[in-house]
Amino acid sequence: MSLSFTDTTSELLVGTTGRSLLIVNAFRGSITKQVSFKSSSMKLFLVTDATVKLDIDDDVTFMKRARLICCGTATGRIILRDPRSYNEEHVMHAHVGGVSHLDVSGNILATCGYSPRGGNLMIDPMIKLYDIRTLRALPPIPCPSGPSYVQFHPTLSNAIVAASQDGQFQFCDIANHNSATFYQGEVSGFLNALSFSSSGNMLALADSSGGIYFWTDEESPKVNPFSRETEFCEDPAPQRPVQITDGSPLSLVGLPYYSTPLLSAWPSNLTFEIGQPPPRIPPEVMANVKMIDFVGYAKTPAGFHRNQNVALSKKLRKTDTDGPKFRSEQERERWFGKTTYNPENHRSKPSTPQPQTTNSAATTSGSSTTVSKPYRHIEIKYSKFGVEDFDFGFYNRTPYGGLETHIRNSYTNSLLQVLFFTSPLREVCKRHIQSACPKEWCLSCELGFLFRMLEDSRGTNCQATNFLRGFGKMTQAAALGLFEPEEPSAAISYSNLMQNFNRFLLEQLSVELGHVAQSSQSESTGATDANGSSPMQQIYGLRLSNISKCQCNQEIARDAWSFVVDLAHPQSLKMKNAGGQAKSRPSFADTLLASINRSSHTKAWCAHCKKYQPTSQYRRLQRLPGILSINACAAESDLEIWRGVEYGATADSWVPSRIAFATDGESLRVEQLSESVDLDDLSGIREVMGVADGELWVYELMASVVEIRGEKEMPHLVAHVKVTEDSWYLFNDFLVEPIEPQQARTLEKWKIPAILQYKLINPPCEDISRTVSNSGGQADAEYLKMMSLQNRRRMKDLKINYKLLDQNELPTGPGYLCALDAEFVALSKDETEIRSDGTRSIIRPSRLSLARVSVLRGSGPKEGVPFIDEYISATEGVVDYLTEFSGIKPGDLDAATSQHPLVTLKSTYKKLRLLVDLGCVFVGHGLKKDFRIINILVPPEQVIDTVDLYFLKERQRKLSLRFLAYVVLRIDIQSETHDSVEDARTALALYKKYLEYKAEGRFEEVLREIYEEGRLLGWRPPVQVHSTGQGINKVT
Repeated sequence: MSLSFTDTTSELLVGTTGRSLLIVNAFRGSITKQVSFKSSSMKLFLVTDATVKLDIDDDVTFMKRARLICCGTATGRIILRDPRSYNEEHVMHAHVGGVSHLDVSGNILATCGYSPRGGNLMIDPMIKLYDIRTLRALPPIPCPSGPSYVQFHPTLSNAIVAASQDGQFQFCDIANHNSATFYQGEVSGFLNALSFSSSGNMLALADSSGGIYFWTDEESPKVNPFSRETEFCEDPAPQRPVQITDGSPLSLVGLPYYSTPLLSAWPSNLTFEIGQPPPRIPPEVMANVKMIDFVGYAKTPAGFHRNQNVALSKKLRKTDTDGPKFRSEQERERWFGKTTYNPENHRSKPSTPQPQTTNSAATTSGSSTTVSKPYRHIEIKYSKFGVEDFDFGFYNRTPYGGLETHIRNSYTNSLLQVLFFTSPLREVCKRHIQSACPKEWCLSCELGFLFRMLEDSRGTNCQATNFLRGFGKMTQAAALGLFEPEEPSAAISYSNLMQNFNRFLLEQLSVELGHVAQSSQSESTGATDANGSSPMQQIYGLRLSNISKCQCNQEIARDAWSFVVDLAHPQSLKMKNAGGQAKSRPSFADTLLASINRSSHTKAWCAHCKKYQPTSQYRRLQRLPGILSINACAAESDLEIWRGVEYGATADSWVPSRIAFATDGESLRVEQLSESVDLDDLSGIREVMGVADGELWVYELMASVVEIRGEKEMPHLVAHVKVTEDSWYLFNDFLVEPIEPQQARTLEKWKIPAILQYKLINPPCEDISRTVSNSGGQADAEYLKMMSLQNRRRMKDLKINYKLLDQNELPTGPGYLCALDAEFVALSKDETEIRSDGTRSIIRPSRLSLARVSVLRGSGPKEGVPFIDEYISATEGVVDYLTEFSGIKPGDLDAATSQHPLVTLKSTYKKLRLLVDLGCVFVGHGLKKDFRIINILVPPEQVIDTVDLYFLKERQRKLSLRFLAYVVLRIDIQSETHDSVEDARTALALYKKYLEYKAEGRFEEVLREIYEEGRLLGWRPPVQVHSTGQGINKVT
């Protein structure tokens, strides 16, 4: 037997003594193809169980992969085969008796073999060389000992070693045959293998007795060029002698380590609660017992009644309430009735703290060190069925969707939730996705798609995969250090990371949305107000005037927009008086005012004085935004101000629920408003602020983002959001639950502030939202008629197998039926760990990406004809094309070489999003997983999944598409690989059959027959295929 790799590292080409070649999948350990050749014409055949295997006259004794697959045969021929088609390209006759070994280096092929002498086969005393580029023989190298094995040196291309079976080997130079060095290896038996290390420093010889001998010419050889020293475990500390006497405790006797469960360790399924243990007899009774025979009698002691005894409380076994069981386990246990597990009894309860006085609340915030349960870090657990088996509903019983965490940079989830509940921004982004945005990785578009998912979620978990992928493409974000490391670390300050991300995201949205506004003011997202400001400037923009004033009173003013206010905590506020007494706690309003009107003194060039002069630089507010975003910028010393520990903590939370801004001439005033103030009484607010006239703005806290840093868990971020007028919710990734409003402003010891967001309520911020909303239109089905290809080839060279919708075929209302299927490729492998008991646990699942999507017409004269069949251009490295399951091959997603229509992910996603918004109904097989990887949420009433249609709950088995196609439609699909058009067409046919059986009233009977036939066939269709139809193989 001989073997070699094919053009992919996942397949091996194996030559057997049965005169055939086998293609073995190295990952699954199974034979995928069997190749045989006719001896007359040497044509290639694929041999299956249904055909006859064709023998050849020659056995392959050794194979070596180079530019071609070099096969040495038992008759002495060298056959060069194509590594893809395995067809025979060239044949060279090297030895008369057979080839024993060969090796290839570049274009030079070296062989050794046998020749008949005196009726017996003898080893040829030479190494034969060939140039496979010109197919001619080179001068052979003499080897008196008779070479049985040859191998080129891995680093010296002209050096070759030849070894005989008695252990003698020599080093030769193929350019100078006279320079040969001989060595004798002391082997037991005969030599049967040799090999060089990848570094070329070591040569290994193996003999028939099982010994391996290493040869080297280095004092410190390396096995590979980048080897490192082998790590060994430390020697255990010597055991101290233990003196055991009669008074020594038994704990001094060590227990052995057992690798298997002991007989005394009863499994949980064999242990049962048997009720309460027998009551113990009080000692007062036992002291007065009189024994007669074997029965004891005693008087009832004082304090006890007749037949009264002391009962022990029943100790129940501790149940695991830290997390839910997998969905598959719950379903299985619920069906078979083997457990009393009820997820409703173990769900996390909404956090409803009791009302506290001012002093008690402050004391709690300053001294509490244990993280409250809803705020704790939660992780997704993976079963063999993947992330879909995790019970996200355990953590969320609200109508608002959470965001998953198994994606890199998912620390942004808390801010994304805050932005979603910012209605003006949500409307802007939703209108933006209806515009003709030419940017492939546009964060505004991705936010709009994400917001549409969260709107349709109804409490279902979502994931920001596409948004985070687009964010990961931003070179500016990488330069600012906004990407989360691969391995989370407790040393990372997530509050600072979130504040930098907040500033970057709002500025990026301003650039993207502002560009649309300038390019076309008629676009829905590009509406501007009378002052010419863009939507982002209306929502988040603080219009400031940066003033630079020289000592000669010359002033230079420049207008600028800022989307975030960074709180500045003055150093003087943190110091103590000369007498050592703490200064009074500064107010939030004063700190905010100082942060807006920030000033500095420096030397700068004065155009009037014509020289560098001391200059005062300060800012003056021109206009406030609809949403005021504040970065806390709280260092460790600043947290004393937020928590109030150093100031006695006698006041309410430092963060106010309401703040008011007023202009008094050119000065700005900021005041905190108590909740008792009537917001409609503007004159009363002016009186509180001491301002008679001028502009007035009143803001109310709508969200806060804090970092949770516990003692024994990884730091993470959560968001408090005011969802409605009287309800606040906590968003801890995919955990969502209602909270009290006070929790959004209370800062416990394990909370670090990151972002505060205030909403303008007077004048109302809804005016901005209404302006943006009125400027947009509805979903336009015309986009389904567009085709924007990324291929570099000419259109006529592409294989376009779909027909776009005509004008009369465009969906006009809900209920348009279409069939869908998608194929995916792997961008990363899953990460697993092996536990001490040998079981595997998934740490991080593989990352899949959409590679092809096909959507077919579900009815009409063109039923079954695709109107979308697009391949997605690869923008990231693909580690596995999953060709066996996806039909995608290397080069199919490359714009330079692909023959298929290539589009961007955003283009395809936008079409699917449009179909969902138009109310189309999707038919497919296993659509739940497809939609999850595509990262789109489709309402359940718009999904018809044949996996669920053809499913019997009592059988606890879901049927594959290929098996259903055979049993129901009597067709054979996926014979060699998957094709999304074929799969979608088959699912559509299965749905039509379902409707037919339902109309006849015999679907339940047919379904039971399907399961019975599946049991007899082993849930797989037979392999006998007799005829082929167009696109679908007919089975008789």
